Amino acid sequence: MVTAKSPLDVSRGNRTRIGALGFPISGLVAASAALVPGIGVNPAVDPAGFAQAANYVGLANLAGLVSLVLLLFSFQALHAFLERNSIDRWAFAGMVLSVIGLCAFFSFLGIFAFAGPVAGKFYLGGDLKAASIISESTGISNPAALAFGGVSVLSSVLGAILFSVAIWRSGKFPKWSAFAYALSAPLNWIPHYVPVLWLLGGILLFGTGIARGKWKTLNEEQLAIR
Repeated sequence: MVTAKSPLDVSRGNRTRIGALGFPISGLVAASAALVPGIGVNPAVDPAGFAQAANYVGLANLAGLVSLVLLLFSFQALHAFLERNSIDRWAFAGMVLSVIGLCAFFSFLGIFAFAGPVAGKFYLGGDLKAASIISESTGISNPAALAFGGVSVLSSVLGAILFSVAIWRSGKFPKWSAFAYALSAPLNWIPHYVPVLWLLGGILLFGTGIARGKWKTLNEEQLAIR
């Protein structure tokens, strides 16, 4: 006998649908940011090139900050979707580690988003050491940057792997979704100045099918109770 879902269950399902949209949105923003002129210029190697592109880089990272905030809700929504069976421990651990990694990564985006354009402005105004503020504050020679960067990379990668195990074992998504999601994290979060890697990571995150799979499953569950 099929029992009707309560309004609370329906509301939770709707919130899960909305939260799932953070995955394709973040993937699209990441892929688009990889095409921004100068996004891959290392200020330690080419300070003049970075200064000229600093405003574009700042805008790209501002968009990245917004998309990553949405991604935080997506982590929670994915866990809520997967917690209903024995894979909950995998999904919960994946959510916790992913949130830790993402929050640690915010600081790097903030430096490029807020300080990058200012440093570029001063460099073009004649202060040739201005661009070094960005490279030194985000480089491994800075102990704080090294610590936060290490935590961000390690937590994000492990979180993606654990989430991927839960996705694989849930039986609610195509198997390839788990592989695509597991690969997207290293490409998106490991610090580098190779835009093609961001592009690939964004495409993988956009195309994982997680949002589509969640919408399809929730719709089928709602139809089953009518």
